[in-house]
Amino acid sequence: MEKESINEKWRERFDFLSTHGLPGTPSYTKMYRTMTFGQRISIGANLYAFFFGFVYFCILGLWKKGLVLFLGVAAIQAALIAIETVADIDMNAFAKVINIGYACVCSYLVNTAYYLRMVKGVESWNPFQGLTRKSAEAVSNLPSRQY
Repeated sequence: MEKESINEKWRERFDFLSTHGLPGTPSYTKMYRTMTFGQRISIGANLYAFFFGFVYFCILGLWKKGLVLFLGVAAIQAALIAIETVADIDMNAFAKVINIGYACVCSYLVNTAYYLRMVKGVESWNPFQGLTRKSAEAVSNLPSRQY
């Protein structure tokens, strides 16, 4: 992969993750806590993913992980519709909370997922890969590509 193919924002995120590890590691957590709010948002979240969700995952080539997240929230919404229909109660507020939660999860997961795809070469269906200590250690042992 050409170094010019990654913009400065992604390069900054990739450098941080390469240096301090994935979100499931103690070194990441320790360094993340010392950062300012703006730096935390820049490294830990992605506004495009917050607003565009599954579409942004597909644009980055993370369609498998995006599809899993989308189908998960669709199943939850289908269950809410069933409960709403059977019990004849209004679940709109709860549905909005679920949708905002989905947007936040997409925003939080996309940076790590894109790092795993571009640097570590991981193409899995698991959108939460690298977020626990065990999975972060397993992925950190994989060879890295130049970005």
